[in-house]
Amino acid sequence: MATYNLLPIAGAVVVLYIASWLLARTGRLQVALHRKIWNAALLLSFTGMIVFSLLNVLAYDTGINVLPPAIDVKFWHVEFGIICVLVAMFHALWHMPYFQQYLPSSPARAGGEQSRLGATQKEKPKMPAAPAQQAAPPMQPSAPEGKKE
Repeated sequence: MATYNLLPIAGAVVVLYIASWLLARTGRLQVALHRKIWNAALLLSFTGMIVFSLLNVLAYDTGINVLPPAIDVKFWHVEFGIICVLVAMFHALWHMPYFQQYLPSSPARAGGEQSRLGATQKEKPKMPAAPAQQAAPPMQPSAPEGKKE
């Protein structure tokens, strides 16, 4: 049975994230580049986890082993999953202000301030009332063509 590398992977990912975050905070790395790097890490770790998961299911259900037996598909699925979960946690923390505006205790909702999405429930813009349109005069029945009244 394989042993997984939770602590070494978690330590490495956290140290790398803190380093890139500090570089972005001090201006040595653009914040946009910092986010692109971690978005790419999220994409790659998710892709690796999915690929090894599908290979594992393929081998289990059909007996078809695409990779050599020396490569433990389940092990690599878990390793990529550890990275994916950690990076996804950083990703969720970036977007926390976005999700907080939906909570009932959010200042954007409770204080009547503008949220990032627009007006709050208390302060919806009111549309001006449409001017009353004149009613069209009732249609007079017309005589069929060719007949005169």
